[in-house]
Amino acid sequence: MNMLRTNITLCTLAAVMFFSLFGCGQKESKERPRKLLMWLIGSESQAKVVQSIGAEFFKDKGVAFRCEAISWGDTHTKYLTSIAGDVVPDIGTMGLTWGTEFGNLGAMVDLSKQFPSDLKSIKEMTFPGLSESIDYGGKVYGIPFDMSLQIMFYRNDIIPRPPATWKKMVDLLRTLKTQEKGMIFDWGSMSWIGYAPYLWQAGGDFYNNEGTKPALDSEEAVEALEFFASLYTGLGVPKTSIPLEQGMRTGDFPLAISGSWKIDSLRVSAPEIMGKWSIALLPAGPTGKQTAFVGGRTIGIFNKSKNIDIAWEFIKFLFTPDIQVRLYEAAREAQDSYLPSNMFAWDILPMEPEFKKILKLQAQDAKGPPSVLGWDENTRFIENAIQKVILQGLDAKQALSKAVMEIEAYAKR
Repeated sequence: MNMLRTNITLCTLAAVMFFSLFGCGQKESKERPRKLLMWLIGSESQAKVVQSIGAEFFKDKGVAFRCEAISWGDTHTKYLTSIAGDVVPDIGTMGLTWGTEFGNLGAMVDLSKQFPSDLKSIKEMTFPGLSESIDYGGKVYGIPFDMSLQIMFYRNDIIPRPPATWKKMVDLLRTLKTQEKGMIFDWGSMSWIGYAPYLWQAGGDFYNNEGTKPALDSEEAVEALEFFASLYTGLGVPKTSIPLEQGMRTGDFPLAISGSWKIDSLRVSAPEIMGKWSIALLPAGPTGKQTAFVGGRTIGIFNKSKNIDIAWEFIKFLFTPDIQVRLYEAAREAQDSYLPSNMFAWDILPMEPEFKKILKLQAQDAKGPPSVLGWDENTRFIENAIQKVILQGLDAKQALSKAVMEIEAYAKR
């Protein structure tokens, strides 16, 4: 009964908060229809869903809304070109760190300045790791549209209990190796994304707290890279790419680190092992943390838009729990699954309780990429260091020290 009351209270609170968000800006417009263009990174099917939601939202508001799908592959260049040519959309979805980059170019609306009260409410409803990745010195150029979460997959008929710590994972991998089985990184193999959780779990980070200086030459960063590399060099993690679906289906790789979207992919691609696999939190590092990497898309407004206020009303609408769930369900149908970034949406999310519990717990201990200028360019220096340690046997401290020097040199260009 107490649990029921708690759930009712939470839902009531959520409703009140969202009612306050939508208290204004809803008057019907009798003026000439305004045009509002949104670019959505993703599939045509996702764009059609957003188009349908937009048609409902903008009905009788005097707005002609259009949502266009753009692919991940050329999106960053497309945005930079559009910014340079002053032909930007009103609204755009983008990678977590792109808002910081585009905002620094003067192209995005600073939501913390334009809509401070709304933004505060939204932040309280957002998973903390996502909020950190979009905050650039107090400036915010977009809010999380959705998220993708790093998680551990395992064959529960081969591994009865998933490893809870680094040590237990090492012990398990040694045992699996004697059985000619092992673990794969389906998301983040030999890359900064794969290295990131170990860095955070060891107590390190990519940059200092202020985001002004790389911190990869710390003892914690070195310890994390040495551990990450040892998984490849001593514990049988393959250096070549092996899909999660293949490794789990055959049982050759009954342990894997991958993305949350692979839950649906595994269901479809390997129905013969349904019930024989599950997910778990990442193993805890020396600090006791189980921090995972979280990615996803943000959504923001370009400052060339002539309809900033109504664009913001629509973005808030897309962030409401019901719409977040609707977007999630549509993405699942297209096997292009993203998770809701609004914590309240999880209360009504149609997902197996076992998976929902693990994913929500992991999302509460997850971090995204740092909100610093030049991050996308600097990842190549970090990945060079990682791969030289794994593939060439370079000393981890030496490799990371070089990466720090390269990042600092790039910042001075």
